Amino acid sequence: MAWVIPQGPSLNRRGRLLPCDYILAEASALAEELVFEHYGLSSRFWRRLQYEVRFLKETWPFPEEALAVLLKGEGPISRRFDPYFILLPYGRPLPFSRAFLRALMLYIFTHELIHMVRFARYEAYYYMHPQKRPAEETRVHRKAREILRAMAFWPGMPETLSYFDKTYEGGGRDAHL
Repeated sequence: MAWVIPQGPSLNRRGRLLPCDYILAEASALAEELVFEHYGLSSRFWRRLQYEVRFLKETWPFPEEALAVLLKGEGPISRRFDPYFILLPYGRPLPFSRAFLRALMLYIFTHELIHMVRFARYEAYYYMHPQKRPAEETRVHRKAREILRAMAFWPGMPETLSYFDKTYEGGGRDAHL
């Protein structure tokens, strides 16, 4: 499960992305379960994927449209683990109301976990050429959509998937997640 690093007050404003531990914990646990089952991963493989969730309060150095960014950790870390960081912008206005926050966070975690699995299984390369990233984002979105189809009953999930379908139209050129 993700380590959620709270930084600041819990969600208290409407339509903004702020730390909210219970929503993040629920979304990460469910996304892990869905991705784990979809790929039929072993518990040994799953233990290799470690990630932390952090909110950036500073200036967002990534594309303005990005709702999340996945960074791979580097340094003197054991080769047995692939550490990642999911960065979320603190206080960023959302494309829809707070009522969709659970569905949005489930989508973000599912999307980023698929990336991690693809990198760990050598189906994609974390340091791929920037021209190849849009196609990879589109591939990951399609897989996330396939996995989350079972969650269509969740409030806001159909609208969230529809929003990202539009974002990833045209090969993911405008996609930043």
